[in-house]
Amino acid sequence: MAFAVAAAKRQGMAGDRGNGVAASDLREVRASERLRAAPPRPLVVDLDHTLVRTDTLVESIVWILFHAPFRLFAVLAALPAGRAAFKAAVARAARLDCASLPYDEEILALIRDRRTAGGEVHLVTAAHESIAAGVAAHLGLFDRVIGTAGDDNVKGARKAARIAAAIAGPYAYIGDSRSDVPVWAAAEERLIVSRRPDFVARIGREGIVPAAVLARPGGGPRAWVSALRLHQWPKNAILLAPLALSQQIGNPRAALTALAAFLLFGLVASATYIVNDLADLAADRVHATKRHRAFAAGRLSPLDGLAAAAALMAAGLGLAFALHAGFGLYLAGYVGLTLLYSFRLKREPLVDVLVIGGLFSLRILAGMAVLDQPISLWLTSFTMMLFTGLAMAKRHAEVIRAARTGRALPGRDYEPGDAPITAAIGVGAGVASTLVMLLYMQFEASLTGLYVRTGPLFVMPVVLASWLMRIWSRAQRGNLHDDPVIFALKDGVSWGHAAAIAILWVAAAY
Repeated sequence: MAFAVAAAKRQGMAGDRGNGVAASDLREVRASERLRAAPPRPLVVDLDHTLVRTDTLVESIVWILFHAPFRLFAVLAALPAGRAAFKAAVARAARLDCASLPYDEEILALIRDRRTAGGEVHLVTAAHESIAAGVAAHLGLFDRVIGTAGDDNVKGARKAARIAAAIAGPYAYIGDSRSDVPVWAAAEERLIVSRRPDFVARIGREGIVPAAVLARPGGGPRAWVSALRLHQWPKNAILLAPLALSQQIGNPRAALTALAAFLLFGLVASATYIVNDLADLAADRVHATKRHRAFAAGRLSPLDGLAAAAALMAAGLGLAFALHAGFGLYLAGYVGLTLLYSFRLKREPLVDVLVIGGLFSLRILAGMAVLDQPISLWLTSFTMMLFTGLAMAKRHAEVIRAARTGRALPGRDYEPGDAPITAAIGVGAGVASTLVMLLYMQFEASLTGLYVRTGPLFVMPVVLASWLMRIWSRAQRGNLHDDPVIFALKDGVSWGHAAAIAILWVAAAY
């Protein structure tokens, strides 16, 4: 979208009047030409939710919360001194990556058009001046930068005054919020960025008539479904394995209890996914696919994410303890390990995949606890080995792709040359999981009396090994772009392997 100054022409200005054009019309034509030749009026651009699809103050606080939580005390101590002092304290404590912020491409195109036409562009924002300067240095598109500094909070009427002092004459302003009304009122050209259809009508009643409105799709049900990772909930179905393996599926009480546990685990897992996304915003934004996630792309506010995560966590854990104290403890352990992973362990190579394996083991343990079953070390060990290997398969595929580009993995401490060790550990863990399954069949399953025939049980590890080879062949080629469990849900061959294992288990059990 481009905006330019245009001079109005009277109808028929270029028409013949007798032997030529009237003198008054000649003067008008020359004036119009001068207007077209003159550079357009200066463009003043807001930062938060305008130039970038997020709030830099909120993002800075989120960065402190996840990367330097002890600095929060200094930040909170600045609150009594006022908003400007608080913003300065946040800017000092945070390390906001201005290069990775979710910039609005349409706004950038508008700025480039205005500069190409010879007009000035100014960045004027209520964000702290250090953040504004970082954005300006990264983009290299602004003639002047004005931000909050000292005790001057550049917002609302104060922003309008600062612009008037800096720019002599009419200007265009593009902003997004109710606090921008004083600036729009003083501007000659009013451009509005809005996620809410009713916003333009509301400020229109205050006399603000926009020259253009840039509608920006905001967070909606689709964005929240993506952020909550509902497509990841099938991973929690492993919690139902103890119900099936103990052959209690026909027991309504046990089945309903296990189903309730599955739903509560899903709520808490969704909360941890949000926390993980917020902790890894900068890394996600430079990732080939993760940059499209709702928080990384700016479709959802980090502040809304924190609120949603807290609500889901509190509801899930509270109901879990009400359902079964033991289950609640395992779910709390899952939350603690997940938060530790998000804050620190995800950046530790090799340890990160062990944690993922441990998180799946906690799902199994929670499933046994909620049904008051004794803990099976066989099942727990099998789960740990299997999912550690699968997590390493995903890392291996990422390392293979990184080796082709010569770049390290964003947000991970793996190097392009780590492929031999990731392959060795991952394949070894997969082989160990099949061996644990075979040993279980021989030394426990065949002795419990739960199975009518044991022959089909010994074929199941062969089917599992076949599927693992398929996973690793794709990982070695760098073609495993999804989590292996999510890949399996989309892959027809994997469904065939799962059906074969289910048929073998039913043949053994009934």
